[in-house]
Amino acid sequence: METRGRMTIEARGDALVLAGAIDESAALHELIGRAAAGRLVLDLGGITFINSLGVRDWIRMQAAAQKASLSVELRRVAEPLVHQLNMIIATRGNARVTSFFAPYACDACGREESLLIDALASAAGLAKLEAPAMTCPECGAQMAFNDFPERYFSFLSS
Repeated sequence: METRGRMTIEARGDALVLAGAIDESAALHELIGRAAAGRLVLDLGGITFINSLGVRDWIRMQAAAQKASLSVELRRVAEPLVHQLNMIIATRGNARVTSFFAPYACDACGREESLLIDALASAAGLAKLEAPAMTCPECGAQMAFNDFPERYFSFLSS
């Protein structure tokens, strides 16, 4: 495991697993050299924070990947990154999001949780801005999507 400031990077299977904060010390452009077979796969489920300098670094990494003709796959995109993908179009680059976390709430028991959505399996519904149905892991009731679908899912329409 490698540590860069407040972020760790670990190779796991075909992906690089990033966790912690993406900030001025992340040096994300260096990840381009770790791509394999023309692909850079990033697991972002552990990202807890990204600041403006981290966003700048993220955009530069996306541009470098595009220049190197790499395909970028984003897996398990954490909510802080989803918000950036929605606010700043340049953060999307040419990356393909295969799964991401989204906020859900259970009216029955009050549980709130960020749940993983398979963007490929749910593509048809997401294109219509319909959040996938999710069951509460605590009480088994149907959970409600806890944001505005037209805002939260906008990063998927790039």
